[in-house]
Amino acid sequence: MSIVIRAAVLFGCVLVASVSPPLRAQTTNPAAAMPEGPGKTLVTTRCVGCHTLDVSLSRRGTTEEWRAIVQTMVVWGAAITDQDAATIAAYLGQHFGSGAAGAGAPAAAGGLTLPEGRGKDVLMKRCFQCHQASMWSALRQDRREWLSVIYRMVGRGALWTDDEINAMADYLAQMRGPQK
Repeated sequence: MSIVIRAAVLFGCVLVASVSPPLRAQTTNPAAAMPEGPGKTLVTTRCVGCHTLDVSLSRRGTTEEWRAIVQTMVVWGAAITDQDAATIAAYLGQHFGSGAAGAGAPAAAGGLTLPEGRGKDVLMKRCFQCHQASMWSALRQDRREWLSVIYRMVGRGALWTDDEINAMADYLAQMRGPQK
């Protein structure tokens, strides 16, 4: 890999790490929201060396797709043995696969019934293009924290209007705000 590509990858990792608040700050115990199984401890200890859990678990893929992702991380310098890589890929493929429910939540927006409200349609059209409900269903955050999550997605290339951003933040804060 050329030095320019490595520098770009390193800069991207530093940028994501510096602007992305950790999932552990958003929930009391992020690992508790993850399904039990072989690989959970490896994900919560190895992957968070470079990523926050929300970044690590925002993707969906088969075990083979996760294996390729983990192998890419190893090539980029992740200190993961072949055995650990296989365990991580199997765990992620099982619990965060294309149709996996992950964390006990509905598998996709199609099977999820959300309450009516301004922002629901935008959330359904925008967030579920890439994420399943399990990505955020365990989170309880105020509007400011949801807005931060939404703007992280904008930073990753999401093309949303200010009205869509505000509608999603309002809706999520109403539906998944802090418990009282």
